[in-house]
Amino acid sequence: MDFPSGTRLPGERESRAAAALARALIPESKVARGGDLATVHHTERFLSKTFPELLGPYRALQLTLSEAARGFTGRRFEELDEETAEKLVKRWLTHPVMSKLIVPLGVIYRMTHFDRPDVKGPLGYSLPVVENIEEPRWLSQTIAARDYPDSEDLECDVVVIGTGAGGAVVGRHLADQGLAVVFVEEGEHLRRNDFPGTLVGTVQDVYRNTLSIGNVPIPVLQGRLVGGSTAVNGGSSFRPPHWVTDRWCEELGSSEFSSESLEPYFERTESILQVEPADTRYAGPLHEAFGRGADALGWHHEVMLRNAPGCQGDGFCDHGCKTDARRSTNIAYLPPALEKGAFLMHGFRADKLLTDGDRATGIEGVALLRDRSVARLPGGKPKRIRIRGRAVILAGGAVASPTFLLRQGIGNSSGQLGRNLTFHPSGPTTALFDEEMNTARYIPQADFSTQFLKEGILLLSAGPDFQTLPPLLPYFGRELTDLLEQHQHFAGMGYLLADDARGRIRLGPGGRPITTYSLTNLDLKRARMALAACGRLLLAAGAKEVFPGLNKPTRWSSERQIVEFEQQRLSAANLILMSYHPLGSCKMSRNPATGVVDTNHECHDLKGLFIVDGSTVSGPLGVNPQITIMGFATRAAEKIGQLLDSRSSAN
Repeated sequence: MDFPSGTRLPGERESRAAAALARALIPESKVARGGDLATVHHTERFLSKTFPELLGPYRALQLTLSEAARGFTGRRFEELDEETAEKLVKRWLTHPVMSKLIVPLGVIYRMTHFDRPDVKGPLGYSLPVVENIEEPRWLSQTIAARDYPDSEDLECDVVVIGTGAGGAVVGRHLADQGLAVVFVEEGEHLRRNDFPGTLVGTVQDVYRNTLSIGNVPIPVLQGRLVGGSTAVNGGSSFRPPHWVTDRWCEELGSSEFSSESLEPYFERTESILQVEPADTRYAGPLHEAFGRGADALGWHHEVMLRNAPGCQGDGFCDHGCKTDARRSTNIAYLPPALEKGAFLMHGFRADKLLTDGDRATGIEGVALLRDRSVARLPGGKPKRIRIRGRAVILAGGAVASPTFLLRQGIGNSSGQLGRNLTFHPSGPTTALFDEEMNTARYIPQADFSTQFLKEGILLLSAGPDFQTLPPLLPYFGRELTDLLEQHQHFAGMGYLLADDARGRIRLGPGGRPITTYSLTNLDLKRARMALAACGRLLLAAGAKEVFPGLNKPTRWSSERQIVEFEQQRLSAANLILMSYHPLGSCKMSRNPATGVVDTNHECHDLKGLFIVDGSTVSGPLGVNPQITIMGFATRAAEKIGQLLDSRSSAN
């Protein structure tokens, strides 16, 4: 098995117990082969590379369940025949204690099992083959840190840490001003032929994975590659609602953040991204169903604005665009900057901020190999690289940026570093239709509704592919495989909440970030309302059955069932949630005592250090934040350029 070095391999007893559980949770079906030892190995590799801290508990859980079977049957789980094992799993799923153990295990197996090549292959699932990849001139301005000459420092005007919606945008506009810009990125430079193209491969190799701790665990997924999250999202492009910009003006005591003042920055961003409505020729039956359901209810609906001109629905966007139709920052922003002399170093983990008195003067970091381990020089020392500049721009995102500063004890005189974190929790709802939906062939997210936006809920169409569908269905055994036999008839929706909760990032053992976040009663009220709204729209669209995003088996086929759900108590632990939009953890303020950066994005505690990413955007927005972060970064480049000019003149 391909594990990171130093990982303990599973023992025979652990493997036997795990294989038996995988087989009972995902039995053989007409659609795909059942769970077995190969599923276990695939899962262990995935956990070791994404959430290594969960590998030990995962293995312990298998043994716990194996022994627990004795109390119910007199035998260990792996000693049971197939029929008895399946009956026991069904019994556990309704047991007040055992359900809390078996459900998390089933969730991870539903994700990893259907990612196996020998499971996907018979279903006709194949990745698009990309050939004749272009070799543009600007590639000469990029290099992997592991290949950079030893002992050579880089000198520049501005060094930018991160190449996503904040870093790439601010860096390009500074390069447009004639400044020498060096971009560094911890992830790899993946071009359209390099994307894994699978759910597990993307989460494992492309995302920066964080799991929040609170009344519901929420995976926080952010891109770790050149282009950041813009290279692995659906391209949905919203401006912030006017009530959000009004709040910013009130919080910051400035009209600079009004919708009118920000208009030119948003316009410029949308022009570069070529934002336009999704082409409904490639939106498929889900587009028609979404509109049909919304119209039947008298609800607002629109076609999504996306930064993907020419998109023809050639693949699941969150796994990486195979056609470069989506104008992520690695397509729309970095190449023009590199053409003007900027430089990009990828596979570089910045870990130290260089300072001279009260001023930032550069960064140091280590070169990484493709597997994210540290590159080493002859003799075994880590390969370190130093980059000096007149200014440092930190743009790692709302988790990585405060973590970087907390590790060095910089930027927290206000006590606000890592606080004020919003998540925009997102949840799914899937539905089974009589007609074939075949959502994997079309644009995954082509429609939205702002019917409940002022109540803090955005509704979006969401077309899962075969890999993303199983984790969304809270079923196991024959019930799961019976549903998956109809996978071409499934479609879905998602909701995004303008959260009331505020999270916090602290440092744990080894300097790893620990993120705490718990939904409030208001958030739970909104989540219940959002699930009910998704259910109503899908039923009105003609769905036979709706499966709300809950961790317990639930099916709706009538309005009566939705009303009953609305009258029940909803626990946070019952929800299936993800976060792709963390915001606000490096608070912007005019007063150094109440925030981390000023309105020019400069750190109150250290001149020459600027933070330009989602961490300085006060959330929640209630809509996807890509355009907002990019608009802020466009404005930041203007302010930073002026500051550097004035300081240069003063010297």
